[in-house]
Amino acid sequence: MSATLNKAEFLDGPRNKNQIRADAWKRDERMEELAKLEAAHPETFDRMGISARMSLGYYQADKANAAAHGHDVNKESK
Repeated sequence: MSATLNKAEFLDGPRNKNQIRADAWKRDERMEELAKLEAAHPETFDRMGISARMSLGYYQADKANAAAHGHDVNKESK
């Protein structure tokens, strides 16, 4: 069912989900600090709860997607 819905076109044309996600991405300083923790202290990061680690993974994937679509992901949020 999902494959069928992904191929569906809307009245105003097909949707580019990656572009929509890239446009919605906002820098989160808490996630940036968590990424620094992962890089600096991986043993501590590995002991953290699964939801924090999963959240960081989703955040990093969305950040990479935003960068691929031309957004400045290094600019600090206001």
